[in-house]
Amino acid sequence: MKSCSLAWNLVIAASLAFGITAPDVLAEEPETTPKPVTPADDAPSPERKIPEYRHEYDDGLYSTIVAMLKWGAPEIKEQKTRKLKIDGFKKEIKVKEILQAKPAPLVIVLVGVDGKADTPLGRLFPYWLGDAGANVLSFDSTFRPTYMEACKEGVTGNMEAEAGQLVRIIAAYLKEKDLQGKFTHVGLVGYSLGGTQALIIARLAAQKKLPFELHGCLALSPLLRLKSSAAILDDMYATDRYKYTMIDMGKTFLTHEPVAPGVKIPFEPAFMRAGIGFLIREEFTEIVDRNDEAFKLKALPEVEKLQPGENRRSMAEVEWGFTKFMEKMSFPYWQKQGKIKSVDELWQAGDLVEIMKEQPAFTRAIICENDPFNSPEDLPEVKKTANPKNLVTVKTGGHLGYIGSAWCYAHLMKMFTFK
Repeated sequence: MKSCSLAWNLVIAASLAFGITAPDVLAEEPETTPKPVTPADDAPSPERKIPEYRHEYDDGLYSTIVAMLKWGAPEIKEQKTRKLKIDGFKKEIKVKEILQAKPAPLVIVLVGVDGKADTPLGRLFPYWLGDAGANVLSFDSTFRPTYMEACKEGVTGNMEAEAGQLVRIIAAYLKEKDLQGKFTHVGLVGYSLGGTQALIIARLAAQKKLPFELHGCLALSPLLRLKSSAAILDDMYATDRYKYTMIDMGKTFLTHEPVAPGVKIPFEPAFMRAGIGFLIREEFTEIVDRNDEAFKLKALPEVEKLQPGENRRSMAEVEWGFTKFMEKMSFPYWQKQGKIKSVDELWQAGDLVEIMKEQPAFTRAIICENDPFNSPEDLPEVKKTANPKNLVTVKTGGHLGYIGSAWCYAHLMKMFTFK
């Protein structure tokens, strides 16, 4: 569900544990995130074929960890911030944009569950696309408290409602007076949960329910079944997190250099699961706390009623995970609003078995068979319902382990040519 942005959160947390200030650590970011593109004379074009898929590791957990630590892009000097007014939103929402001098395609980047537009991973695709001559729009995840506080239409987690919000953001952007005539095509690229959201929007395009024309959709490592992934990620925390200290994990991951292909992986599976579980739970701690406060849900104790030594964030971390948040906070809210009848309906809105049944010909969803965020039995079900042309499956890569590769870059460059 998340990648490099989570790795940087771990870097900050671990650095504080060691007495190092976060700015000292982050000052090294440009060196650790070089421009990860193929050379200009070897870069894929619409006329060239996508290269053969190759991945260094067979272990899905390790591929996922390496993606967290390795891939990203430095700050983009051409990227600017714009404030958009969206009908129904409580506040203006800040978006990031890269604009070309001449008319060119517009690609909207939808990030993972915890994703921010202005992080190393959040900048990766804008970096590539802007360099290739595309216009780019990106913004924080719908699960981020920054997004929720601008929107304030309801508790996070309603995938159908949030897809509708994303459509309104894109439509509002396309209507900006100073942008008229700048965009030749409109495409979506999303990764992890953002990939699922991109596919939901593409389905709306197939149903002719969008207020704009969509010409391309690329979904990278979308979650196959939201409920399955939530249970897996919660189990990583519950089963393995407390086998290790945060300092153990932080020190190891801060200093780790990915091993060469064929070299034995230096981590046991439980250690990798613990690191991922910790990072996911850290994000949901903030999501739980901020939603509870914003919508006055009273699922957590009010600050003035806390006992000495108690802390809302600590209670949220220990007692709340992805599954409990969806079923005990998001669902009750939307049920009271009359928008969702059952908790199964809430989960099924993020189910690729249903979403992939109706997709435009240009959609491509890329899924690794050893993605540790997915349940193995879910992929055959998706394959049964999806048009084979819409689905690209590879055996290795974990969760987004391929995201910085020339193979991924080629798919991005050719997204408007898929038929």
